[in-house]
Amino acid sequence: MQIMIDRKTIAIGLLTLFLGLGCSNQGEGFPRDQVVIRVDNQVLTLAEFNEYFEPISLSSDSEDDQDNNEVREARISFLLQLVEEMIIIRRAEELHLSILPEELDEAVRDIQKDYSQGGFEDMFLKQAISFEVWKERLRKRLLVEKVMRKELLKEDSVTIEEMRGHYNRHREEWSRGQEIRARQILLPTDDQAKKVLKSLQNGETFSTLARRYSIAPEAQFDGDMGYVVRGQLPICLEEPLFDLEPGDVSPVIKTPYGFHIFQVIEKRETPVPNIDESIERIKQEILKGRLEAAYGPWLAELRSRYHIKVNTEMI
Repeated sequence: MQIMIDRKTIAIGLLTLFLGLGCSNQGEGFPRDQVVIRVDNQVLTLAEFNEYFEPISLSSDSEDDQDNNEVREARISFLLQLVEEMIIIRRAEELHLSILPEELDEAVRDIQKDYSQGGFEDMFLKQAISFEVWKERLRKRLLVEKVMRKELLKEDSVTIEEMRGHYNRHREEWSRGQEIRARQILLPTDDQAKKVLKSLQNGETFSTLARRYSIAPEAQFDGDMGYVVRGQLPICLEEPLFDLEPGDVSPVIKTPYGFHIFQVIEKRETPVPNIDESIERIKQEILKGRLEAAYGPWLAELRSRYHIKVNTEMI
């Protein structure tokens, strides 16, 4: 069984990014003051960083000092996440791992079928990014996931005893009251979030604005987060989200991740699941727990192995 890296629950910053990173595998050839990140022979230049960040910054035209500070904080946060990704891609080189063309094509088809006719192409226009650049970033994201599965899930078998214990610990929270299907728009600054909320109040659709402006991974799916139950989200998000009724839009909610706007699509009562119905979910949750627990020490060991240089002053 191959575990999927869950975009909503895994505590890895790099997976909250747009769709990966375009970086150069060149140790030389750029002026020293133009290199923002160096991981051994991989470098990320200021031009590449700005190209990456541009789809996010396009939605803000404010020159207010406070807003500029928020944008800089967002840029620093992205930069540190990119460092993690480059470290893992460096590990892929050591392991001689790559993404085959057929693997990449299959991933593109899987994403494409979630769009309406013409919607897939519109996404590139709205995000000011070419298909080829997007596809390369997707390849790098898939490569990161492949490395993580190989390194952190060396043992992917789950025993009956583990499954039974996990089920007994979690079945009540799975069936606790309601579950909600919601959409999210995540913005890096308060100013941008207020502008988007005003657009919603003026009649623009949530799904359109999510595709155009949200920096969350589910933006490509109209901001649809799928179904969530209590306990899956941080309290600062869970409480205001579960207070909404279907069709309602939340005010701007500030968290350490950015500025959120939610829309509830549906609410429903969750039945008590039996263990036979939950086997696949139980396996996935156990494996994800193993992965999350192992990620921090693993990344720290890689950091100590490679020569890493980050120039935060440039951004």
